Amino acid sequence: MTRKPPVRLTDLALLHREVNQLFERLSEFDRGDRAPTGWVPPVDVYEQKGKLYVVVEVPGLVPESLRVSQRDRQLIITGERRMRRTQHDSIAFLCMERPHGRFTRTIPLDVAVNVAQAQARLSHGVLSIELPRVKDRRGIETVIPIERETTP
Repeated sequence: MTRKPPVRLTDLALLHREVNQLFERLSEFDRGDRAPTGWVPPVDVYEQKGKLYVVVEVPGLVPESLRVSQRDRQLIITGERRMRRTQHDSIAFLCMERPHGRFTRTIPLDVAVNVAQAQARLSHGVLSIELPRVKDRRGIETVIPIERETTP
């Protein structure tokens, strides 16, 4: 009887990332108003010390070609990498692997965040977004005082 080697945590993390990317691409087909994009930059989302962090790899882009917004408990990151134009008609690309075109990444915000204090920074091709969390008020009892009606 042969035993299978145990699944490593890194294998599970890689599988999780690939499944998320697949669902992200498939979700583009569900949106009737948008065509699927030519490229999807990778995104990491994590929480640390009361803040939610979103990190997006967008090499070669400038801040003017990116937009970060929040709507309906979703963080929406859009951008565009324009196709490289040459100054000479005599140049013919033999290989062109760097994707170009528009992209949209939508990250559901399952936690309450303070968008007014959010910060976004682009450095060395990495867009870092910091969203301070708001203390979750669900489940906290708030007493509403009852006023006594006065009779005239």
